[in-house]
Amino acid sequence: MAGGSAARWFHRPLPRPGARLRLVCLPCAGGGAAAFRTWPAALPDDVEVVAVRLPGRENRTGQPPYDRWPPLVAELGAALAEAVEPPYVLFGHSLGGMIGYELTVTPGPAAPPERLILAGCRAPHVPLLVPAVHALPDAAFAEGLRRLAGTPEEVLRNPALLALLTPMLRADLRLAETWPPAGAPPLPVALTTFGGAADPMAPPAAVDGWRRHAPLGVRAHRLPGGHFFPREHAAEFLRLLAGELRAHTRDGRGTAPCAPCTSPTPTSSSAPGSAPS
Repeated sequence: MAGGSAARWFHRPLPRPGARLRLVCLPCAGGGAAAFRTWPAALPDDVEVVAVRLPGRENRTGQPPYDRWPPLVAELGAALAEAVEPPYVLFGHSLGGMIGYELTVTPGPAAPPERLILAGCRAPHVPLLVPAVHALPDAAFAEGLRRLAGTPEEVLRNPALLALLTPMLRADLRLAETWPPAGAPPLPVALTTFGGAADPMAPPAAVDGWRRHAPLGVRAHRLPGGHFFPREHAAEFLRLLAGELRAHTRDGRGTAPCAPCTSPTPTSSSAPGSAPS
């Protein structure tokens, strides 16, 4: 398998081999498994967090990052089948949500997830809502990163560090800015969406558009904040996520009950955690 053994794709910050459910977490562009290191403490103790480590970062800095969709989905799907025991739920933030969708709708060796959970991710029929930056010259690329507000200022002010990270950041943003690669098949599983009320990259209408692609039902949550609301409002986000996972394990297979998937979308963090849409 390109990029090393299947185990290199995943990190379990708190191994729970007897877990009833695994939550496979896919980071946003430029992110890594470290983004999920504190999650196990906030989630049910019968859920094991399995964080995805993409090439080009963390302990995989010596491996070229993926900048095209087909090989990424094929390799990650094969690793998932080999190293992650079902049942599992896929979670992805932004680019991670796009990867989660592609893994779910693309036939491969892995069993499909029990549910797909997306945060800050526009629906596939919604066009890119901010200017593309992945192909810009270095100086303009750095300024584009500053406008996207996801890269720490200390990185942007350190030319050597930025140069080290640029290939990975360009590759991730190329994936995000060229998604979807082809078509938008309907999801074969139920969906949960999280959106930030002030997210410029995945505003509420762009997240609500997922209803078109999820015939088995959608539960939706909207929180305050911008594109990085899972970090800005971590306690509330993780409370809602924990509620989603508890509902799933209580139901046995969370795709089954669709009657709850019809009530209005909550419009703030004060809405009930399991409120569906």
